[in-house]
Amino acid sequence: MVLPIDQDAFNDIIARVPEIVGAHEIHVRHLEGGLTNTNYLVEANGGQFVARIIGDNGPVLVRDRSTEEAAMRRAEAAGVAPEVVLFTQPEGHMVTRYLADTSPLTVEAFTSTEMIPRLAGRLRDVHALDPIKGTFNPYTDIRRWLEIIGVRGTPWPDRLGVLLERVERIERERTPVREVDFVLCHNDPYHLNFLDNGTTLWMIDWEYAGMGDRMYDLASIGYVLDQDGRDLLVESYFSGRNPRRRDGLDAMICVVVCWNVVWSLIQTHGGVAGFDYFEFAESLFDLLPTPENGVASG
Repeated sequence: MVLPIDQDAFNDIIARVPEIVGAHEIHVRHLEGGLTNTNYLVEANGGQFVARIIGDNGPVLVRDRSTEEAAMRRAEAAGVAPEVVLFTQPEGHMVTRYLADTSPLTVEAFTSTEMIPRLAGRLRDVHALDPIKGTFNPYTDIRRWLEIIGVRGTPWPDRLGVLLERVERIERERTPVREVDFVLCHNDPYHLNFLDNGTTLWMIDWEYAGMGDRMYDLASIGYVLDQDGRDLLVESYFSGRNPRRRDGLDAMICVVVCWNVVWSLIQTHGGVAGFDYFEFAESLFDLLPTPENGVASG
């Protein structure tokens, strides 16, 4: 078996899982889709597991893995996330129980009117979990990553400067608002981070989880939806139409897009080979709310 990581490191991680140790045969298959880390399906002793190995940019993107582990333990206990079999600290390598008979959501399913209420309901479940110590602050991430990008000399997209000014205004406006009560958030509810078996929606990839603004979670879904989809998301989550909440979603979508653009620029050095992160960053600007799709430019 030849893996695109250090074989000795992988074997060391697997050797810490009692259900795998001593197996006569271990079958490992690389799972596609990760843009930061690498994931493997491991089959041994009749069990199936997913091993996640942190990528080169892992320590840059996430500085405290204890927050992720705490969030996953909460979510696992509530039936929202798969069972955590092993979580190494401080590295963040992880082994979870493989969820058989589930599939990641396609973009088409994720953005459908049938799925949006289910997504909203799952976010409510997450946001109702007991608090943890670690926090998530997208504005702090953006500033910290911009410093790293500056040191690396990474070029910026032409449209980033204007977006950063917009996000600074949003931060000033939202920070004093008392309705921004911190709850436990996933903070990366990307369509591939939902696994569905037709009845239950499971959430994976909790590395950015932490106490934060619930509207960021909603905007992380809403930024790929059309205007009607965004309306439905807010109505489903808050149990009715609420123009003020809808405006808050539009504003936070700008923050989500900015966070993802800067994340992509970090990934141009040390990300997954063969993926064009700069092109991906450029494409994100087209998802920004505009007066034409229902939100003012401020």
